[in-house]
Amino acid sequence: MTLNKKILDKRTPDTTFENKIATDIQNLRFSVIREMGAMAKGLTDVISLGIGEPDFDTPPGIIAKTFEDARNGHTHYTQSQGDPELLEKLSQHISREIKVPVPSSSILVTHGAMGGLTAAFRTLLKPDDQVIVVEPHFPDYLAHITLANGQICPVTASFEDQYIPRPEAIEKAINKKTKILLLNSPNNPTGAVIPGDVLDKIAKIAIKHDLLVISDEVYDKIFFESPPESIYTRKGMDKRTLVIKSFSKTYAMTGWRLGYCFGPEAIISQMLKVVNYSTACASSISQRAAIAALEVDPNLLTTMKKRFEARVDLVCNRLGKIPGIKLVRPKGAFYIFADISEISSHSREFAIALLQEQHLSVVPGYAFGLSCNGCIRLACTLERKQLSIAMDRLEAFISNYRESTAK
Repeated sequence: MTLNKKILDKRTPDTTFENKIATDIQNLRFSVIREMGAMAKGLTDVISLGIGEPDFDTPPGIIAKTFEDARNGHTHYTQSQGDPELLEKLSQHISREIKVPVPSSSILVTHGAMGGLTAAFRTLLKPDDQVIVVEPHFPDYLAHITLANGQICPVTASFEDQYIPRPEAIEKAINKKTKILLLNSPNNPTGAVIPGDVLDKIAKIAIKHDLLVISDEVYDKIFFESPPESIYTRKGMDKRTLVIKSFSKTYAMTGWRLGYCFGPEAIISQMLKVVNYSTACASSISQRAAIAALEVDPNLLTTMKKRFEARVDLVCNRLGKIPGIKLVRPKGAFYIFADISEISSHSREFAIALLQEQHLSVVPGYAFGLSCNGCIRLACTLERKQLSIAMDRLEAFISNYRESTAK
């Protein structure tokens, strides 16, 4: 079933300029993740497991090289497609990594991965085209698709299936309006990594039904078992797959706002128009930082990944001891999607009460899709000591919550 475009905001609307504001904008709710952050303002000693931002600073070597480049004059517009030096380095980096030649002409540098999603949907979607999205999903997908006049068609990946999508469920959701399949592996919010054999089956479905695939792989370097595979590498999928990536998570560069995508040159060349008119180009300084990032010692990235894994293990172990909480241990990213449905089926009310009473911020599950209201997302982006305190607070809150609801 396709979701209606109307996304209800929980706030009381100001109707002063109601007839002046575009309908799609009026119907959009504010980001639930940002909303929870705003609610925490004014509270003291808040521990936030909300927004998915690494607490690590950008590695010093990247910063030093970027400042040097800035002093040497790299402070002007670049080509809309990207700094030629960065495009060439990305071509070499991607081709070496996935063992498939990807020329620089098939790469587009964007203002964060968000810029890639925006350009992709505005380029590819016609009014009422449908995008199949695996749920639970990153909340912003809904807004990006809606603002491009498309419709989201959710396919639920269940807790019982460890949040891995069933290819047959994807195929069943396809109809004459379906144009794009959007995948995200490792997944935000579940940390699920789609296995290679499942990607093989999904690729065959995409080819059979002539679908385009957008593969969001921004967490591909944060994995805890085998490296995630990309559907782009499946036979024939390089002709119909657009891969979205980012420097934000892998290199602790969220504030630099730099992403990139690669795919069929015919699509990239049209997306370039959107980038040209919406941002002109990505930040030249950030692009120089990206060049430096691609040259960073891989051991540095491994160290960050191991620290994320240790944090995820700590939180999973603590959550596993709290009665009423169920979880699937993530295989990538740094999130844990905890099922609290035995405690509360109203994730928004639960999260707000947790914030108010224990000054602990999490993201209510309803933000990630209609099937997710009995869940919360926790971002393991703090040091282990802070995470231990956060788990103490959550455990105390749930104990009191059970007592209050039992009365």
